[in-house]
Amino acid sequence: MSTQPGSPSPENVRREGETTQAAAGEPLLEIRNLRTWFPVRSGVLGQKTEWLKAVDDVSFAIRKGETFGLVGESGCGKSTLGRSIVRLEQPRSGQVLFEGEDVLAASPARLKALRPNMQVIFQDPHGSLDPRMTIRQVIAEGLVIQGEASRDERDERVEHLVRVVGLRKEHLDRYPHEFSGGQRQRIGIARALALRPKFVLADEAVSALDVSVQSQVLNLLSDLQEEFGLTYLFIAHDLAVVEYFSDRVGVMYLGKLVEIASAEDLYADPRMPYTQALLSAIPGGASEGRQERIILKGDVPSPLNPPSGCPFRTRCWMAQDVCAQVAPPLREVRPAHWAACHFAD
Repeated sequence: MSTQPGSPSPENVRREGETTQAAAGEPLLEIRNLRTWFPVRSGVLGQKTEWLKAVDDVSFAIRKGETFGLVGESGCGKSTLGRSIVRLEQPRSGQVLFEGEDVLAASPARLKALRPNMQVIFQDPHGSLDPRMTIRQVIAEGLVIQGEASRDERDERVEHLVRVVGLRKEHLDRYPHEFSGGQRQRIGIARALALRPKFVLADEAVSALDVSVQSQVLNLLSDLQEEFGLTYLFIAHDLAVVEYFSDRVGVMYLGKLVEIASAEDLYADPRMPYTQALLSAIPGGASEGRQERIILKGDVPSPLNPPSGCPFRTRCWMAQDVCAQVAPPLREVRPAHWAACHFAD
């Protein structure tokens, strides 16, 4: 690796780490020094350009067959990072190596050939489906674009996929508005699997669903990972869900990755003060032996003008002079546990 109430209960969500050996696997994706900045015009007549640093020098790897969870406050850059990896956003610099090939350097023709291997399950199960298309057309759209298989073969694959995600063949000729939120998300999952991907970005894939439906969809994702050999980047706000669904977890703050560890180690012994504060907010955390709730003071700084040194220092109770002067690198503070803090030891 680089230079690296309302939640489903633990008994209802199966940890994929129980069925895979991802910890010993080879990297499927390597993200190196990724930066995704957006220009913001300001001043008289918009003559001044500032840069909003949504993702700022992020490096990590995702192993074959694992679920890598990504957490952080709203606006920290989680979704932008995920979208940059699959080139739904165009990064300013860095590398995204998929099986050793740089996705960001791929030509349009080569990128089209890579697309089937990298698919997305979007957050909004309603807005991500074209209301004018039947479910059959929605799921088969990628196959048509890629020119894969004959019409009969596409229909056969689509019918198989709807059964896999728990729907029925007669649903195929209906439209998205005729389904519940959970059913629409199952349709989105079937669409993502149609091209037989190796990597799936699940961007807040269960956050818009009812609690009971969340458990069903998470268990479905777990089953599909085992059946199809999938690798997930699982982005979510619900820290309890991430803990029980992920093999490893990364924590983002103000566009930077500040801690990475196995889910077990990160939740039991967080080394970055921001991670400690974040995990203390989990309902019922104190009853599980975690520390008492940490209330952070102040607002999250603007990514247009981030603090010098450590980006968390303006809200950190451990901050000292060195934190303002030197940005702490993401370093290995214990085996397979990385943290960006001068005092993580």
